[in-house]
Amino acid sequence: MLEGAVLARCPSCRNTFSTDRPGRQDCPVCGKPLVVPEPPAAVPAAGLDAVSEPAGTPWERRAQLGFFTAWLQTLQQAVLEPGKLFASARLDKGAAQLGFAVLNTSVFWALGQILERPLLIGQREQLRQLLEGMSDNPDVGPVVRRILEAQLQASSQSWVVALTLLTPVFTFVLLYVNAAVTHGIALLLGQAKRGFPATFAACAYACAPLVLLAVPACGSIVGLIWLVALTAVGMKVTHRISAAGAAASVLVPYFVLCCLMFAALGTLTLALRRAVGEP
Repeated sequence: MLEGAVLARCPSCRNTFSTDRPGRQDCPVCGKPLVVPEPPAAVPAAGLDAVSEPAGTPWERRAQLGFFTAWLQTLQQAVLEPGKLFASARLDKGAAQLGFAVLNTSVFWALGQILERPLLIGQREQLRQLLEGMSDNPDVGPVVRRILEAQLQASSQSWVVALTLLTPVFTFVLLYVNAAVTHGIALLLGQAKRGFPATFAACAYACAPLVLLAVPACGSIVGLIWLVALTAVGMKVTHRISAAGAAASVLVPYFVLCCLMFAALGTLTLALRRAVGEP
């Protein structure tokens, strides 16, 4: 067959023939007129890559969008269009995703500590007075005193500053631990379809609601609950699995953690009762 030739079939005699031009012409077998359609245009390799590879989240395109614009658009998509955000996440941008999670968590946790400190001054003073009143009470066990002293020390300014400086390190470690545990459960459940980078992207961008750490009192609780829900959405989209599979992969570790916390709380309560001499 000549280069550029196409195969055509005559609608009258049903014979197939080769021609080097599209358009109106006569069948070389039966001589009846027919129209040969244009051949489909070939899709270039770059076009195929563009279709298969997502464009990247706004944060991953911050070089083009600008730092603040990219962060704000990523946050908006996480809140309003999480499916769009996770679908556009690239699996080869783990460093950028890590940076988003560490920055988001560290900055707003530090801001929350600054805003929350004036609200806790009264509570800290009450705790100090309580410790002073218990110092001469023989009925109070040493375990209770240590717990209250540790709580008082943890609320001191020096500890808050130290924790603020170490927040990026804690975020780094906890993000990888969370991603590793979630991915491990997903593997056990047969839901890890696209590897660890997909799980990591889901866990990293799920940190977007942690901007609520800046809200005193209830902000951290709401932010953590939202983080869990957003991680499930991210797992569903990045791994292309069902909602049930994604929810199970995310919630099973928290269920186990809650069980361990209840067991530890029961053990601590029993120890405190024994320390103060209660039956």
